Amino acid sequence: MVTESGLKLRTKLESAKTLKATTGTSETLSAGGMTVVGDTLGVVVEDAGTSSDFVLVYEAEKIVVPKATGTGRNLAAGSSVYYDATAQKVTDVATGNAKCGKALEAAGENDDEVLVDLIVLS
Repeated sequence: MVTESGLKLRTKLESAKTLKATTGTSETLSAGGMTVVGDTLGVVVEDAGTSSDFVLVYEAEKIVVPKATGTGRNLAAGSSVYYDATAQKVTDVATGNAKCGKALEAAGENDDEVLVDLIVLS
């Protein structure tokens, strides 16, 4: 079985909107993980060590992102997804979280990833 890790972009990278940033002196990031740069939420393209440049995808028509798991953490196709900054994952819970797109497929309680349309909301 082949397992895929890192960034899971389902559209051409050229069609995604990205920005370049630098990690902090005690911050490391993993490809495919979610983070916030300034006021912009996105998905990290490649692993980045401390004080390193990295690229963040902040808008993409189809991208796989980390999803919260557990009882009641289901997403229906077409439902809004919200970013939980504490867990660094998307969830169906709006309260206290930032809306960041739409689920493009259903995801159950035990699914730890979901395909979404990642959009910038200001």
